[in-house]
Amino acid sequence: MTTVADASVLLETDRGRFAALRAGEGEPVVLVPGYLGSKEDFAPLLPVLAEPGFAAWAVDHHGQHESPGSDDPSAYTLSAMAQDLLAVVDQVGEGAPAHVVAHCAGAAVAHAAAVACPRSVRSLTSLGSLLSGSDRETGFLTWCADAVAAEGPAGLATLVEHWAREQPDRLDLMTTRLSTTRAGHLIGFARLLCGPRAGIGELAGSGVPLLFVHGMDDEFTGSHAEYQRLAKRFGRDAVGVPGAGHCVQLDRPQETAAALTGFWRAVPADRRPAPAAGGR
Repeated sequence: MTTVADASVLLETDRGRFAALRAGEGEPVVLVPGYLGSKEDFAPLLPVLAEPGFAAWAVDHHGQHESPGSDDPSAYTLSAMAQDLLAVVDQVGEGAPAHVVAHCAGAAVAHAAAVACPRSVRSLTSLGSLLSGSDRETGFLTWCADAVAAEGPAGLATLVEHWAREQPDRLDLMTTRLSTTRAGHLIGFARLLCGPRAGIGELAGSGVPLLFVHGMDDEFTGSHAEYQRLAKRFGRDAVGVPGAGHCVQLDRPQETAAALTGFWRAVPADRRPAPAAGGR
């Protein structure tokens, strides 16, 4: 592991190198960004999680922002990205399981990782994702993949500029990471999200505790009632955070951290997850 800056590191794993931000010492937590996101989407949350004694790591996917990756869209399969995440968990946890928190499209990757190797995932939290893609999401992601295939990452510049009008302080980050993220990642990640995903039933059978957290003002994914119906399958309530939109961890980091740490403290220390599917 090579230190780049105070809270920035490069993780060396058996799946390659990943750029990460970290804060704190203690029980490991891995934070997974979504499509068109990056590790910086968790920057306000990291110190809040570190304070009560967690080692929080936010990690770019391969090909995303500061992590190297292939220019070939076919390299970005759900299985490959799940194995990447499991390699990160293994590295930061030093072989022990970690809590995994995933935002939006990143939750599909975390979901697949938990099903493939439940013993590596102490718990899973989905931020702003119902785990299964809607027709609206599929249409959006197809448009993104086609735009990048035709024009490169610049094909999404107008979209990023539109989002930045609501978050002007993040314009520089949004613009920079669009230019640094590989076109292969932008195409491949979008297309895999339009295909088959791991099933909710498989996740329920894995033994991995699951929490849903979402912003009450999030108009992108679903209503609180939808989150609540799904959460009840896992024996708990969904957490709807007032005053937060799609990026609940950015809009309300304190409230998000409170929901996460309360959930983690309720996870039994001796939880025995189901054996790995396929044996990692």
